[in-house]
Amino acid sequence: MGKPALLSALVLTTTIASIQEPTYAPVFLLAIAILTHFFSRRLQWAIFVTLSAGILSLEFFSQQTDSVQIFHPEACGTVEASQPRANGYAILVNVSEDSTQKSYRVRLTEKRDLSIIPLPGDSICYEASWYPVTPPTVPGAFDTEGWLRSQHLAAYGKFKHWTVHGHQWIPERSFFEFRQWIKTRFRKYLDDSETGLLLGLLAGDRSGIPDALRSDFQRSGLVHVLAISGFHVVLLAGMLMIFLKATRLPHRMVRILAVILLLVYIPVTGGSPAVRRAVIMFAVPQIGAIFQRTSNTLNSLGVALILLILPEPNVIWNPGFQLSVAATAGILISGPMNPLKNLPSRFKRNKLWQKFQEFVVEPTYVTLCATLSTAPFLIHHFKTLSPFAWLGNIVVVPSISMGMQAGLFGLLCPIDEIRQYFCYAARFFLRLASLLTKFLSDSSQAATTVGPFGPSILLLCGFLILLIPAYRNNPLARKLALGSLLFFSVHFLCVGYQRAIVPTWSLTTVDVGQGDSHLITTPSQKHILVDSGDAPDPLDKHSKSTPDAGKNILVPYLHHIGVSTLDALIITHADKDHFGGSLSLIRTFPVKEIWMSRCSREETKPLWKQVIREANRRHIPIRDIHRGILWKENLFQLWVLHPDTSGCTDENTQSITLRAKGLGHSAILTGDLTVAGEKQILRSGIYLKSDVLKLGHHGSKTSSSRPFLEQVQPQVAIISSGRRNRFRHPHKQVIQRLDSLSIPYLNTAEKGTIKMTFSKDSLKVHTMLE
Repeated sequence: MGKPALLSALVLTTTIASIQEPTYAPVFLLAIAILTHFFSRRLQWAIFVTLSAGILSLEFFSQQTDSVQIFHPEACGTVEASQPRANGYAILVNVSEDSTQKSYRVRLTEKRDLSIIPLPGDSICYEASWYPVTPPTVPGAFDTEGWLRSQHLAAYGKFKHWTVHGHQWIPERSFFEFRQWIKTRFRKYLDDSETGLLLGLLAGDRSGIPDALRSDFQRSGLVHVLAISGFHVVLLAGMLMIFLKATRLPHRMVRILAVILLLVYIPVTGGSPAVRRAVIMFAVPQIGAIFQRTSNTLNSLGVALILLILPEPNVIWNPGFQLSVAATAGILISGPMNPLKNLPSRFKRNKLWQKFQEFVVEPTYVTLCATLSTAPFLIHHFKTLSPFAWLGNIVVVPSISMGMQAGLFGLLCPIDEIRQYFCYAARFFLRLASLLTKFLSDSSQAATTVGPFGPSILLLCGFLILLIPAYRNNPLARKLALGSLLFFSVHFLCVGYQRAIVPTWSLTTVDVGQGDSHLITTPSQKHILVDSGDAPDPLDKHSKSTPDAGKNILVPYLHHIGVSTLDALIITHADKDHFGGSLSLIRTFPVKEIWMSRCSREETKPLWKQVIREANRRHIPIRDIHRGILWKENLFQLWVLHPDTSGCTDENTQSITLRAKGLGHSAILTGDLTVAGEKQILRSGIYLKSDVLKLGHHGSKTSSSRPFLEQVQPQVAIISSGRRNRFRHPHKQVIQRLDSLSIPYLNTAEKGTIKMTFSKDSLKVHTMLE
């Protein structure tokens, strides 16, 4: 009740959420109505005004963002920003349509090595080729359309050619040149990766940070350190205040200058919501002090939220915004509740304990509070939590902080001889931070799957977290918490009971492009992955364009559907389009066992040997399997049909072939099995009739012979092939063969990820692209 700005910000958020997500409107609006009853008349008017402002803001915003449906490959516009990227530049262009009097923004990449590039403020005419915007084909994959919408972009593509027809000064032009100047100041004494890391920490330009280092920070739960956020603003604000006070300026002038300089810092770093929120929260108490008014930190957070949400209502759905606000609120609310404040005086006087408390206990408490407050959002967006985040904040963040300070001193120092020593100090701390982060992220348990849970469960979880400060003194809060825990127990009991009385198992063919990957989930919820798609070969410079299916597709997909551990990873044979994603998969996801054939184990391909070495380094058992081996549990079994134990021949012919069976249904997975391999299976006399058949070798004409299809008699065939693949899979002869036998088929190139769920009474098929 004493924080009207925070109250208004919460009402504004719930109003916009209720309009945009009507499903939750009754709960949100009812909560506002009930709370309003307990407030004074002044706060009731504030709530009414906030509700009206939220509706008007959303209406105005929807009119401003009417998207242009048609955009042309040839157009003229003004460059808004030039953003360095690892392989060139991303140019944001504002295009005005003369015929419709509307404007739209596009993002165009320039990957050619040119001496000049379009700069902010340039008027250019261009010809571009647009990248297709397709819906995600794998659950949990990157949503291109959603990303374009969040960035207010109509399209993205690449330049064919462009010409500059004029120049005008805009602030972004100076900010771009300033970032380039920073880069040149560091490059003289630091290598490219260190320069890129410092530039990302100080100016928000993360294009120079190596992908491997960025991945390490992300897996260890420290990615917030790389994104300019409250941590960086607080650090820079503190240093700025020290510098300004050292000039002996009046305190009022120091505050005014600090606020102005940090407001300028917002566009320099790209103006992310987290930076704007942190700067506004710094500015509010400083401005209050100028007018001799005390401010409340939570109320300052409310002011920042109002100023951020009103001009851009959709920012409430931005994951970075949600995590930044939740972490800040958690730290601010938990501060007065810190149990360390009530320690006996003998502890407080002990210097050893003071150091331990300052460097270990306090950071652990703050990290715990921030993790708890952000947990619902992390689970919703990423389905993961990092158990090592608290340790990273203790050992890595201080090194990053020291590196930033040394880098800033080096940037501002006018004397080269002194600047180089600041740069050397920054190098030491940044390398130390990188080494520690690498150590933390090296465990396959660095990112633990949690969920997935529905929005209702997570909202209730967030409500429980908000009640924590009131548990001790408020009986109503304790009753609400008990009721929520009872609801959780009943919910999970019902889910477990439903799973027990109606058992199912599933086969999911993941769309990994021109490759294979299939996830088998047994009735007891064990998870077996058969093959892992493709990945770029670091020894082959021509394969860099191939995405890493393990890192970019499989790991996000497994987290998204709630898989915490793979009970087995089966590699059918040592072709890169079947094992390519394995290296990144076993590095970043817990795998209990790897199954392969004896012939595959003896394969000498460098990338394949690297996979085996990594498995041995992580003490993952490798099991040789062959025809006749049976893995089973209650209601489910997995037979190995091929290869036998005879000598090794062609890799594709020796592909592991499996038959999964349970609840009266079965499916056969064939890898790249050839006609020769199919004949060997037919000669063995094994019973093959199954509901589902995964066609061998992506539908190649060298597989799926008519006798084999006639023996299997599948109700449906699955083809795993890439869109517009250069092999033209599936081959028309195979399709004609399926049609002649009246076997329907599903192709990942057309349907995306294909999931088949088997129960005693049914076989249900769900595809990502209906």
